[in-house]
Amino acid sequence: MFDPGFFMVLSVSVAGALLVWRRDGAGRMIEISAEGIALIVSIGPKVMAAVLLAAWLRLLLPRDKIGKYLGGRQGVRGMSIAVILGIILPGGPMTAFPLSIALFQAGAGFGVLVAFLTSWLLLGANRTIVWEMAFLDYSLVGLRYALCLPLPFLFGGCAQLFETAFPDTFRKVVRWH
Repeated sequence: MFDPGFFMVLSVSVAGALLVWRRDGAGRMIEISAEGIALIVSIGPKVMAAVLLAAWLRLLLPRDKIGKYLGGRQGVRGMSIAVILGIILPGGPMTAFPLSIALFQAGAGFGVLVAFLTSWLLLGANRTIVWEMAFLDYSLVGLRYALCLPLPFLFGGCAQLFETAFPDTFRKVVRWH
């Protein structure tokens, strides 16, 4: 019924709570637990909305077009589209990961998704404009962009090779197909 990952995270959380209780006392453990509950209350609705978004996108995204432009063997063209999507996608992981799952379920290839997530993580325009350009010299931001730009293509290409070379392993590793 539950994912084994759930029990792993729960076990580590309980072990951490017991260690804090032993080291710092029950008061500190309760304080940390309250902070954790506040975080759950804060991001819980966002996570639920993201999961609903992924479910709706999976049904709404046109499988034929996703497969045509972002399918498993689309190479540089598909990865370029994915990299651009990753760069312009606003929001945090609650936006990027559900969208990745929805794209995968609509027919996008694994290499394309790796390129998408890598570009979102390294090249996100929102983060770059709001944070980096506000605090760093433009030449440093440009250098970082120039150094990071090939990485989504490199990682996406490696993922495509892995998917092609080990399709059975890939199917076992991916939980959301």
